[in-house]
Amino acid sequence: MTSKLNREEILRDLLRTLVSGWGHKAVADALEELSGKPTGSRSKGRSSEIPKEEMKALQIAERLQLPDSKKDLIILFAKDFDDGKAFPRMSDIRAFLISHHQNSKEMRNREQAFRRMIPVLERMSEKGLSKVIARSQHSGPAGLDLISDAIKGAGENLRGSGFSDES
Repeated sequence: MTSKLNREEILRDLLRTLVSGWGHKAVADALEELSGKPTGSRSKGRSSEIPKEEMKALQIAERLQLPDSKKDLIILFAKDFDDGKAFPRMSDIRAFLISHHQNSKEMRNREQAFRRMIPVLERMSEKGLSKVIARSQHSGPAGLDLISDAIKGAGENLRGSGFSDES
């Protein structure tokens, strides 16, 4: 014989599912937002001017509780991420997440994608973070101008200086 779940058990099961998917703080903040009453989960001094969905990577990184040297590297990465220099395309972010065995689906924007990158970045060593920062800068066509110039220079050297750039 199965026992019938009561409303409170159903509520707890639903909340347990939400907390496992989004985290305790996110669920508490959403409940606070819905009810309009503070639940006490927000830390004192937190700016309520910036909704969670609109926070930039730098703002997220600054709120992390990490050793200073590691936090500084993540902040540096976050600045580049916000400027579009680091992982400029969603496909770059997806590839990074997949390479670290993380879910890369259902990301609507770069800010949401950055949130998914945070746990991976937190687990990395400082050396690993430095490598990610360096490699993230050389993704896509933005880094091809140096290669293009080198090929152009090599071609000019092979042909000699008798040719002009004007064709």
